[in-house]
Amino acid sequence: MTPRRWGLVVALLCVAAAAPAPQVSALFSRGLAPVDLGATPDADRTAAACATCHADISAEWARSRHHLAWTNGIFQREYRRQPLDWCVRCHAPLATGGAASVGPVEAEGVSCAVCHVRDGRMVAARAREGSPHDTVAVAGFDSAALCEGCHQFAFPVVNEDSTVTRYTEHPMQDTVAEFRAGAHAGTPRECLGCHGNTPAGHRFPGGHDLAAVQHAAALDVCAARPGELRLRVTNVGAGHNLPTGDLHRHFQVRAWRSTAPTALFEAFIGRAFEPAPDAGKQVRVDTSIPPLQSATWEVKLRALGGAADEPVNVELRYVYTADEEPTARNAPGEPTYLVVHEQRVDPAKVPACPR
Repeated sequence: MTPRRWGLVVALLCVAAAAPAPQVSALFSRGLAPVDLGATPDADRTAAACATCHADISAEWARSRHHLAWTNGIFQREYRRQPLDWCVRCHAPLATGGAASVGPVEAEGVSCAVCHVRDGRMVAARAREGSPHDTVAVAGFDSAALCEGCHQFAFPVVNEDSTVTRYTEHPMQDTVAEFRAGAHAGTPRECLGCHGNTPAGHRFPGGHDLAAVQHAAALDVCAARPGELRLRVTNVGAGHNLPTGDLHRHFQVRAWRSTAPTALFEAFIGRAFEPAPDAGKQVRVDTSIPPLQSATWEVKLRALGGAADEPVNVELRYVYTADEEPTARNAPGEPTYLVVHEQRVDPAKVPACPR
């Protein structure tokens, strides 16, 4: 090699070494455009390309809601009601032309390539020694900033042609901001501390996983005074509010006697919205529970009907849809709620509430 060419190589290496690491915020557009994999071969866009060497990770991902982002029944029912390309950009991020461009690869949802491949190169928190991949270390990849690309956005402004090119100032999903404002902000691995805490780190259990929700939400029952129960729901384990995410999600706290179901006590935990002047929606009521905080309700036993000595059923239910009990014609084909905690208590044996 000539001295001149050697000089060119050295110069290029110096420029590459001096270039700052790309930021994780550049990987996603928060739904304003499809994920751009650049010059990535078609064979590297599918999860099957990763499964041969990463079988354990692939198996976990295949059981995740990330994999079901496009195909799950709740999303598909909502999408049929308002089929915006904006929805496709997060639920089938590799689709470049809306729903019409969703094929088998795009229908894999939030797949390996969506997070880990750009321009044919691997992107990750760090480049591991001995890895066969050409890896780009991305600053913030193992932080909440990665999740922010899909789980933190405001209400979209839908144009007359059904396109979305900008957002309002009012959050539609506020999960990452809730985390940063909460008691667990700055904890090691941030979101991954809970949602990446599986053997291969890629199942990302969340709102549809019973164990995860039970870890996050506690339900306690005690006697506030004679003839009155106190129900308390505490956010004991989530780094964000309970509930979080989709605007339809909410918890229902219930108490009733089996012989008097129409006297059911019911309390709502979640957000309710109203139109906003900037063409979106804004929060009208927010009863969601921040990390390490509680909500309580006093329930008079006589208001529940039935006999004075009849046991009381108490339940905490996580509801994913606006219509908790949809008609058969409108059912999404998967559960619309999750019973998180349930118990049947004897009013005479309920312990007194701590003072």
